[in-house]
Amino acid sequence: MDLVFSDIHADINALNMIMEIVNSENFKKKYGEISRILNLGDVLERGTHPKQVLDKLELLAETLPIFSVMGNHDEAFLYGRKVSGSSLESIDAHFSLTDKELEFFKKNKDETYGTQEFIDKKNRLICVHGGPLDSKKITPKDAGPEAWLYEKSWQRLSEEGFEFFSYVGYHYKALSAFEAKKNFENFVILCGHQHMEAAFEQDRKGVNEILSSTTPNKEKISNYILEKKEFEIKSTSNYLFRLGLGGPEGYHGVGASKPHFGIIQYNPKKVILFNVNP
Repeated sequence: MDLVFSDIHADINALNMIMEIVNSENFKKKYGEISRILNLGDVLERGTHPKQVLDKLELLAETLPIFSVMGNHDEAFLYGRKVSGSSLESIDAHFSLTDKELEFFKKNKDETYGTQEFIDKKNRLICVHGGPLDSKKITPKDAGPEAWLYEKSWQRLSEEGFEFFSYVGYHYKALSAFEAKKNFENFVILCGHQHMEAAFEQDRKGVNEILSSTTPNKEKISNYILEKKEFEIKSTSNYLFRLGLGGPEGYHGVGASKPHFGIIQYNPKKVILFNVNP
C-alpha cells in the first residue's frame, strides 16, 4: 500500500500527525501497512520547520522507499525564485538550511534538482506536482524567462473550463492531462499544488468530475477524526486525483487548512483521500 501526500510546506507537526495515523494499529488493521511513500512536492516554504521536515523524510527513507517529485516552492527556494506566501519566520528558517540538509533534493548532472515526474509502469501511476503535460509542447517559442512557468511543477488544473497561461503557471483541463498520457492504459495521475482535492474519471464516454458525487465518511483513528473519500479504480477507466494541502502551515487562503493525505491499495485497486480533524 502506498502513502501519498503533497504540499507539506515545512509543517513538521502535520507530517508527524500523518505518520502517526498511518502507523497506528487501528489504521493498519483497517487499511494495511505502508510499503512506500509518494511525495508530490512542495516540501519547502511557507511553513517554519523545513529542517525538521527534511530530517524526518531522511529518517523515513531509512525504512521505506520514498519517491519524490519537485514542487514549485521547492524549485523557487532552490533556484532563488520569489513566490508569495512565506512569512519572515519562514524565510529565516529556510535561510538557515545547510547544504547537507538540502541533499534530500538530488542534484542532476545539468545542475537542476530532482525530477518533474515519477512513473510507475507496473502499477500504472503517474506522479507530478502540478500537471503531466509535456512542457515542450505547450511552451511558446517567445516565452523567454517565463518558460519555467510551463513546467510540470507549475501546471495547475483549470477551474475555468478552458486552458490559459497566467503568472502562476499554465492552467490545463483534465482532458488534456489524460491525452498527454494516452500511451498508457488504465492509469492514475496523482498531483497536488492547488491545496484542494479533485477527482476525475475518463471512460469511453468522456471525462467526468467524480469528487462531488462521492459521499465522505468519518471515522475515528487513535485521537483523530478522519474524513475519507474512497474511489474504486475500474479496469476500463483512467483517473486523475489531486490531493489537498498536506501541511496547514502552507495555508495561504486557498483550500482547507487541515492535513490531507491519501493511500493507494492494490487488491482491489483503490484510491482513498483523507483529511484530518485533530
